[in-house]
Amino acid sequence: MAGRPHSTRLSAALISVSLALSACGETRQTTAPATGSGGTTQAEADLAKQAAAMQKTILQGAAAGGAAGGLIGFGLGGSDDVGTGVSIGLGAGALAGTYVAFVQRKYARREARLNQIKSDLDRNAAEMQTTINVMNQVLAAQKAELTALRASAAAGASDQAQLQRELAEANGNLSQMQIAIDGATKRQAEFNEARGLTIARGQAASPIDGDLAALSSQIAQMRGIANDLAASL
Repeated sequence: MAGRPHSTRLSAALISVSLALSACGETRQTTAPATGSGGTTQAEADLAKQAAAMQKTILQGAAAGGAAGGLIGFGLGGSDDVGTGVSIGLGAGALAGTYVAFVQRKYARREARLNQIKSDLDRNAAEMQTTINVMNQVLAAQKAELTALRASAAAGASDQAQLQRELAEANGNLSQMQIAIDGATKRQAEFNEARGLTIARGQAASPIDGDLAALSSQIAQMRGIANDLAASL
């Protein structure tokens, strides 16, 4: 009987996670639809998936990732925090600006806040690198296809309709890239806001300044890829 309250909280938490992940699946369908009328390649499907993933806030991404990995909650150490973690991570985490508030509520000491933010920066950097890799794959394939079709059309070996279909597909992929960039930029703003929690009294520099610079570099790479594709249209 003594274990029943904990079991009840855990069951409620699991239900909350299941509902939240189902909602994430619905968001993926609306914010990152399949592109192209001639069929979607694996790289293009991966791009749509990454674009949808990048639209999640830091808290939403961490909570969903933790649930998928069997770790309920976000940055929580004990089983007593299971229900609270799901509530904050998946509920309040859907609201803008709650990442800083969460870190402030959960961690009183600057060192603990720094460790949590640094961990989230590392996770975000890995996800963004995956997105960059997929974007590069789509860019290379799309440019090669467009070049071949244009040459074929110029030689009279293919019609303009086929080229127009490929251009429509390329524009769809470009839209997915812009969705990913938009999500990355929003996360950058969240991390920039959280920077103040990592600065020691009397100092101006933060231990995460290097990570923030690397984040800016990754976003610049993403924009460069998107601009390259746009220039080929």
